[in-house]
Amino acid sequence: MKSLLKQPKLLVILVVVFFSACSNDSMDVAEVSKIPVVFPLNEQHGAHITYSDSGQKVLEIRAGLLQDFGNMEPPYVFFGEGITVNFYSANAKTATVLKADTARQLKKEDLWGIGGNVEVTNGKGERMTTELLFWDKKEERLYSDEKVQILSDGQLIRGKGFEADQSFNTYRIYKVQGEITVDDE
Repeated sequence: MKSLLKQPKLLVILVVVFFSACSNDSMDVAEVSKIPVVFPLNEQHGAHITYSDSGQKVLEIRAGLLQDFGNMEPPYVFFGEGITVNFYSANAKTATVLKADTARQLKKEDLWGIGGNVEVTNGKGERMTTELLFWDKKEERLYSDEKVQILSDGQLIRGKGFEADQSFNTYRIYKVQGEITVDDE
């Protein structure tokens, strides 16, 4: 140690190297210290949402769990523990019922991805099942690129790909399979 004190240049160089090696950029420290935002802004259990137009109920959504991730990019709402969507006609009777395990609504686009045991039943008793369905709420349209099955008048129709209006009264199935009975008149 005495030899270092006798050589002040060496001591200065060692001190400069020591302190310059331990510098931190404040932006780097802030980025590393940032806590990830992966928690919902809002969480509801037993959620029940009703949409109305001119005092008439048009849509009702029930979910076991609703989590609002508006703090994520893109912002979305997650519906879990089972979801049921009732679409009402003008006379406020249920026209179409959509059920599934989960759903995710992209908030900006109002586009829903609905998954797991998806079932849509219309007022005519026609029932469609699939594992993945998309609902464009703005366009009032349902569609899927997955395998679908539709039970209509005792006939089972299978296909890959599907699109319909949200009331499931007018629909189209792609890559159709199955027997279809046509009445001769």
